[in-house]
Amino acid sequence: MDSFLAPGAEPERWVQTASVLHSNADAYDLAVQGGRLVGVRGRGEDRVNRGRLGPKDLFGWQASESPDRLTTPLVRRDGELVPASWDEAMGAIVEQSRELLADKGSGAFGFYTSGQLFLEELRTF
Repeated sequence: MDSFLAPGAEPERWVQTASVLHSNADAYDLAVQGGRLVGVRGRGEDRVNRGRLGPKDLFGWQASESPDRLTTPLVRRDGELVPASWDEAMGAIVEQSRELLADKGSGAFGFYTSGQLFLEELRTF
């Protein structure tokens, strides 16, 4: 079984989850210490990955502690990106999308999406 712990980590508990970094829904456990993620381990009984973890699962959790991680939406005002509420940011997307559709039609823009879903969404399939 694959696992990775941050240096010096001593997990207080392990939480079962499934991968949200790709669409395979690999099962694994998250190590938690002091309310923070400190590592991962595979689960041998999982029928998808049988305890093996790819690079995204082994190391992707570290992004949650990255100091440059975006934690609030940003909108452009007068050429500058400034913090906004989620409602304001989504409202701006809807407004600009409607304007583009009205002015230029459906071929004027697109959205990037992928198989990366939240755990709750994966489990509804």
